[in-house]
Amino acid sequence: MKKLTTKDLVLREIMLLIPFIFYSLYKNGYLIYSKGLINGVMIFKIIYLILISLGIKLILDLIKYHHIKIDYNLIYALLVPMIVPYNINLILYSIIFFTTYLLNFLASKYLKWNPICFSYLLIILGEYLVFGLEFRTPLEISYEFSFSLVDLLMGRLTGGIASTSIIFSLMAFTILVYNFYYKKDIPLSLNLTYILLTFSYFLITKDSHFILNSEVIFASIFIAPLPEYSPFRRGWQILYGVLIGIITFIISITFNSVISINLAIFIVSLLNFVKIRQNMSKKPSC
Repeated sequence: MKKLTTKDLVLREIMLLIPFIFYSLYKNGYLIYSKGLINGVMIFKIIYLILISLGIKLILDLIKYHHIKIDYNLIYALLVPMIVPYNINLILYSIIFFTTYLLNFLASKYLKWNPICFSYLLIILGEYLVFGLEFRTPLEISYEFSFSLVDLLMGRLTGGIASTSIIFSLMAFTILVYNFYYKKDIPLSLNLTYILLTFSYFLITKDSHFILNSEVIFASIFIAPLPEYSPFRRGWQILYGVLIGIITFIISITFNSVISINLAIFIVSLLNFVKIRQNMSKKPSC
């Protein structure tokens, strides 16, 4: 059996992200344009965000390595534009992403927090301070919706510009679990914890708003298990996922359910650096 390289793993994950991008062009492009809420140029906003991020990565790669590297920073540059809100300002996004990516690019050996969540949180903070933060798209602001469960699973939820499709997330997870390198215990323990807590909350308060959260599912599958920022051993992976699930639930019901998962991953990644990362250098037991 051929040993998979980092390049192979990165390209496989990118292939799984492509359907999300196409769905974003439909949901957060064509549908909004068809209602006359944006001009034709803004149909492709997700593409602009991705090109900005990839452009920054490619330029820094050429400066430092004199060639383009296919590494996990490519996933970093692809995921951040997918999880930011539709209304993000492109200029502000460019400035903050460049700053945070450059910091991680130059000092990744010393900064062990999850870089995707770090960039995301600073972009969200910057948008809030400069322009005010709105997670809903122009279409969601302008209309009242009554969607079926299928609509919600397809992605008719408020969240990132290209991260709201629960069906695509579950399909990607089904494929990833068959790859030996994928840390499936992290998304499994994270989502089980989050669902148990939100369902218990529903039984007490009758508030079902937090149970179906596309951002939690997407980030638990693609962001939380990042190889360089999560533990190797199975027991630590489960603990890692449970902690993220608990913190996500707390942030969701007390602050904001959209940013809760990325804030929780960032917080636990700091704990991972202090307490858990020491186990990452050890090989996983079979």
